[in-house]
Amino acid sequence: MRKGVVILIVALFCCGFIPQHKAVREQAPQKSISELYTEAIKSVTIRKDTTNALTAIEAIFQQDSNYAPALNLLSRITRQPKNAVEYAERAYKSDTTNRYYLEDYARALINAEDYDRSIPIFERIVRHSTEPNDFRILAILFDNKNRCKEALAVLDSANMRFGRIPELGRLRQFCLLKLGKTLEAEADAKRAVEEAPYLAQNHISLAKLYALTNRDSLAINSYINAIRLDSLEIWPWMELYDFSKKKERKEVCLMIMQHLFKYDHFPLKEKIAQWKTFSKDYDSYSKYYALYDDLAKTLFIRHPDNREVNQIYCSHLYVSGQKEQALNFMKQYLRQQKEPKIEDFSDVISIESNFGRLDSVAHYANLALKHFPQNIELLQLRSYVAQEHKKYEEALGWMNKALKYASKDEERGDIWASIGIIENQRGDKKRCYKAYEKALKYNPENSTVLNNLAYEYSLEGRNLDKALEMVERALELSANNPTFLDTKAWVLYKLGRYAEAKKVMQYAISLDRSKSPEYALHYGDILHALGEEFMAKTYWRKALERGADKEEIERRFLPQTEKKK
Repeated sequence: MRKGVVILIVALFCCGFIPQHKAVREQAPQKSISELYTEAIKSVTIRKDTTNALTAIEAIFQQDSNYAPALNLLSRITRQPKNAVEYAERAYKSDTTNRYYLEDYARALINAEDYDRSIPIFERIVRHSTEPNDFRILAILFDNKNRCKEALAVLDSANMRFGRIPELGRLRQFCLLKLGKTLEAEADAKRAVEEAPYLAQNHISLAKLYALTNRDSLAINSYINAIRLDSLEIWPWMELYDFSKKKERKEVCLMIMQHLFKYDHFPLKEKIAQWKTFSKDYDSYSKYYALYDDLAKTLFIRHPDNREVNQIYCSHLYVSGQKEQALNFMKQYLRQQKEPKIEDFSDVISIESNFGRLDSVAHYANLALKHFPQNIELLQLRSYVAQEHKKYEEALGWMNKALKYASKDEERGDIWASIGIIENQRGDKKRCYKAYEKALKYNPENSTVLNNLAYEYSLEGRNLDKALEMVERALELSANNPTFLDTKAWVLYKLGRYAEAKKVMQYAISLDRSKSPEYALHYGDILHALGEEFMAKTYWRKALERGADKEEIERRFLPQTEKKK
């Protein structure tokens, strides 16, 4: 019997008569709009999670796309001003009695710089406003549209409603001035000083009014009165500084900064910015050197550990003629750094280079390379020093190291250009040309290489048409370069185009500030080719005076028969 029951159950199961339980997904109940809005508010105000807030708002809009609180919240958290205006406007139109929606709509319009539409909104706000700032904003909006009379009416209304408020009073004075009511504005400013002489801003407002009407002595007295109320405050000093700057009183500006530089609460960033502005005026630097010197010393004493301040002080020493002191100062600063920056070495190397002390340049470049072994500029600098000592193999070694670490085509092009110069210096023309050609492959616009290769071709008297194209391209890239012009003139000379060469060479000489003996020599040769013997000899003599090879000049003065012998 039991066996038959088991068989029956199995059969029923296989035939599907016994129900099979399936997993049924129960959908979570949909959150209400109020719950979603609460979630959005919490995300914004507590968790600062804008993404989650936007998700909640999107869920709200699926139920009600015009839900005003969500539209208002969205206008406040969106980063697009135009979108903020759209959402704020929709929220306001859905409930025009809500003061907060009205104010947020006005805020959105101002943020979007839609001042025309914001004016009527603020006019509605101020009808029932208890906030003086609303009146101030509306007055500014009117003033921005040059509707000064309406701005003045708004300020007078605020004065009647709230009494005299200093900030609104100052704005009123400004509007009176724009309307040409100078005496009324002055009377208003004086009244404000009498009623609240302890407010520095009232004295500043009166000072600005005097300044606008060119009564400078009265303006200065009012600025000083403001400063006397609290001389440790920075902003009154800055107001006097701005006034002095407009009046181009450089000495007064320097004296104000001399005072402010001693304040630790005057931001270092601002001190550095002021110094950079002053230091550009070279005439004042010498005229008011004592003030500049005091500013630089105060800056260093107050901020001795700041690298930029150290650079400023070093530069000041150097510009003022104390070059050795500047160098020693930077060397001392460098020694004090546990982890020096590349700029720390560069400052020392730069001054040593100006002194022409190549051994010291090499020493500090070597020290820098211990910290920055892959720095291309340092490696090129070491190569330059080796070149100056005519150690060409060593110079090439440094350039090859630089080539190893170069990561940009422009860098590789510059390095190959330098290799070409070194190969030329040691007399290997074949390698020189190869290096120049590689340089141009990496950077076809390298004007120096184009010029150098063109000049080498001209010296050998080959590829002259190509040389002319190259030097003309170099001049397109670097117009009015006397060296390039000299090359062009010499290529034209080698092509037999003497008249053209003369014009180009004249221009090169007119631009030359180095008194090059080579330019004079070339010009003399060109004039000689044109048969202008007197002027040719004049320029050959100039070349000799400037240091040209004496034998070369003497050979040019020999009679034609002796030259043939």
